Amino acid sequence: MSNVRIQDVAAHARVSLATITRVVNNRGHVAPETKERVQQAIKTLGYVPNRMAKALKSNRTGIIGNVMPLVVGSIVNSRISQALRNAAASYDLLILPMYAEPDPIREEHLLQELIGRMVEGIIFTNSVRAGRDTVKEVINNNIPVIMVERPMDITGVDKVVWDNIAGSAIAASHFLSLGHKAVGFIGRQCGPERDEKDRLEGFTGYYDKVGIKLREKNIRLVDEYDIEYGYRAMKDIITQGSKTRPTGCYITSDTLLCGALQYLYETGIRVPEDISIISHDNTYSAMCSPPITTVAIPYEEIGNITISMFWERREQNRHYDKMVTLSPFLVDRNSVLHLT
Repeated sequence: MSNVRIQDVAAHARVSLATITRVVNNRGHVAPETKERVQQAIKTLGYVPNRMAKALKSNRTGIIGNVMPLVVGSIVNSRISQALRNAAASYDLLILPMYAEPDPIREEHLLQELIGRMVEGIIFTNSVRAGRDTVKEVINNNIPVIMVERPMDITGVDKVVWDNIAGSAIAASHFLSLGHKAVGFIGRQCGPERDEKDRLEGFTGYYDKVGIKLREKNIRLVDEYDIEYGYRAMKDIITQGSKTRPTGCYITSDTLLCGALQYLYETGIRVPEDISIISHDNTYSAMCSPPITTVAIPYEEIGNITISMFWERREQNRHYDKMVTLSPFLVDRNSVLHLT
């Protein structure tokens, strides 16, 4: 740890303490040659600004807690967290990731911990397990709360979601445009939240609109987004026999995709020559062999909008709630064979 004080930097650079403060905080006018001299002094002396002292003085820490489920291999949550960090950095804010176990009581204790650490905002990524009263307590402490992907229906919270129905419809449209009428679907079981239901209905509903009813045996809903479940689901679809085998399959998670591709590889079934594949979320799909066409989540946009929502609450005193719905988009990597 550096013991260099701001006074030492000021003496070394031959400027006032106020000038050092303006340079460190990047606020106020400082002549370019003076700013360069101060920055060189900071580098030479190894000065590290005491953010905690600043926080105690201003009552602002610049820290936002990011609560997400403790799920091994959940790269979607990691991609969102990275997007939040990138966006926060441009505001000189810091994201503090906190991983919550699937236990409401423990998540509530985690929120109390964040309040005790003087976070200025809390972002929930994915499901919220804490009780409504606990979330309201956070809001009543004048801490902005933003929920990403699977928000609670609660007043005082901003929400960022993406259109799963539209995303699945994009996949269905791409399949149909290339002549695929008999297709399969692998996704998670539909629960109380709308995400899984919307992905299923968006896909099957698009086919329904053009008068095509998908075979129920080619629709596999699994318990979790897990590689093993993807493997089993693809095996179930393929082992029905060649007469009912779909020409393509939409897989609503890249984690499930990895398991499905493993089964296809083991059985010598080629993509896209023998079966076409479209996945969802654009995490592992680019690294697969072959690379897989995917319905991509707009991660950077999620980060930018979420942090701007926090900034509006803190700096512009916005008191009304906002909800932004983002649009997924197709990344075509030629894993769908042209049949027509």
